[in-house]
Amino acid sequence: MSIKDKLNEFQADWAAMPTVEKEILSKIKGKTFLIYGHELARCFCYALLYLNDTKNLNTRVIYTAKSKDELLKFFPEILLRDDFEFIELNSLAELSAVNYVVSTGCCNVKANTPSTAFIDEINAVKFVSQVAEKSCAKTVIISDSRVYGNSVPHRVYSENEYAEINIDSSCSSDSQLLRSIENFWCCSSKSAGFDFTILRTGIILGACSGINTFIDKLLSDVAAGRETQIFNSLKKYSFVYISDVFRAIIYALTTIEPNQTYNVGGINSTASTGMLAAVLHDVYGEQAKINISDNKDVDYCAINSNKIDEHGCKPMINLETALELCVMSNMSDNKAMSLPHNHDGRLTSIQNILLAYLLEVDRICKKHNIKYFLGGGTLLGAIRHHGFIPWDDDADIMMLREDYDKFCEIAEREMPPSMSFQTNENDKNCYYEFAKFRLNNTVFATGFAKNHKKMNNGLAFDIFCHDKTANSRLGQKLHLAMTLFTRALVFNKWNNRKVENGNQIQSAFTNFCIKVFPIRFSLWLERKTLSFFKRKKNAKYLYDGMGRNVYNGSFPAECLDEVIYVDFEGHKLPVPKEYDKYLTFLYGDYMELAPLSTRLGCHDIKLCDIGQYDGFEINKNNFQ
Repeated sequence: MSIKDKLNEFQADWAAMPTVEKEILSKIKGKTFLIYGHELARCFCYALLYLNDTKNLNTRVIYTAKSKDELLKFFPEILLRDDFEFIELNSLAELSAVNYVVSTGCCNVKANTPSTAFIDEINAVKFVSQVAEKSCAKTVIISDSRVYGNSVPHRVYSENEYAEINIDSSCSSDSQLLRSIENFWCCSSKSAGFDFTILRTGIILGACSGINTFIDKLLSDVAAGRETQIFNSLKKYSFVYISDVFRAIIYALTTIEPNQTYNVGGINSTASTGMLAAVLHDVYGEQAKINISDNKDVDYCAINSNKIDEHGCKPMINLETALELCVMSNMSDNKAMSLPHNHDGRLTSIQNILLAYLLEVDRICKKHNIKYFLGGGTLLGAIRHHGFIPWDDDADIMMLREDYDKFCEIAEREMPPSMSFQTNENDKNCYYEFAKFRLNNTVFATGFAKNHKKMNNGLAFDIFCHDKTANSRLGQKLHLAMTLFTRALVFNKWNNRKVENGNQIQSAFTNFCIKVFPIRFSLWLERKTLSFFKRKKNAKYLYDGMGRNVYNGSFPAECLDEVIYVDFEGHKLPVPKEYDKYLTFLYGDYMELAPLSTRLGCHDIKLCDIGQYDGFEINKNNFQ
């Protein structure tokens, strides 16, 4: 049974662990997991099995619980899989070696019968810790912010801080239970000698996950456009999307320092209930009919997650995105292609502007007999969506060197006055090797570009050049190495930073050159390196010196021999005849949609102002 076929789009999103880098995921390949817990544990099982189906991780997943009743929450077909097994807690003595133990225990679970829950969880810790001891397995225990006790309003708790536990409070039993479980695990790990990490999450939000929170009704009401209410709390609470919880688990097992306790929250995800209502109203407008009721508190708190951030495990999903995903999962049509807040709701206008760019470039190229192709994500959109990728915020074309040089010669005088043609030659503050069209009187700057405010940072359209390279693999590797070296000289000098990747000798030499060489000389050297094989007559391979191809290596030149025309937003635009080979080279399985939570625009845009072009629609006089 394929897990992929059973999950809806929102479940597949968190199951794909979109926030975990490939190199981190590769560390768990072929490993055996023992997983204990309730809903969060079930979701984590599905995630590992999903990755087995999609990424060939070949992990073995063993789920354990008090009884087989917990299996009723799973798809029944799961027991037919070779990579999944169920073992009852009291039978774990039979279990041989495991690599990792993950216990979600009572994380985000309300203990309705505290005494029974206490006995059950302590017994679970006993059985599971025995496996961890026998296997010397790395172990991660998931707790949550209730462990801090009756938190004080306006207080944010770090890992070594606790509030008092009020035995008269309804939350005291949960707090005491979580503390007891943590302490029991700590004692077990110290006596048995296995690595042990505690992750304390904020309130977990997970679209279609089955994880319950106090805002579930609020989210479903907003999805349906119903009038609803939320209580007014004096406290703030930290939230975290389920993808970032999984990210923290994988990092805790493979990367970050063990035998520590870490808080896990989302990006800008600490908020009062009033702030939650405000965020939802900003995104959904009048559809979010939210009233604030009387004062009330729930047994969670605000937590500080800086410690795990400093160890390289930064969250990737902010509160706004997490709420949107949960709201959309409650809508009748759960085929959401993009998130509504992309660029403050201006993504449609941005794509219309980019389409106007494309049509203008197409006009110029036809006039001057210049061959070009849609490139990158724009080419992918043309083939997969017959237009823009619905969440894409830029457009790219690509040319061979001869056509690129010719285009650069004539483009500036052919463009309408509202556009600027930008290269490192006509903009002294720009050091990109590739060319751009910019829309004047707009701002569209990434985190990198916003630090270079003297450069024209208008809404951009990229023109990339594919260069010839050597026919031999050795020659290609040397060409690639020199390209990477010269690129590092330019971009690190421009960004005023040192090179720290690679070995110490390489980094020291590169940093010496960065210090000694003027940036214009480095740029000249980069350009010469990229076009070193410009006049090679029988070149069989190409690579793009500024795009992802520089890391992927070379691809056959025949991929860009011929042009065909395909539908793109109602227009016919050119793509390579061998687009399948080229897109496979770029993306692998290019027809596979990106996980939903990553559909936030393809660039980290920090400044966006399209001014008079907000609401832009194409007509023949757009840019006159």
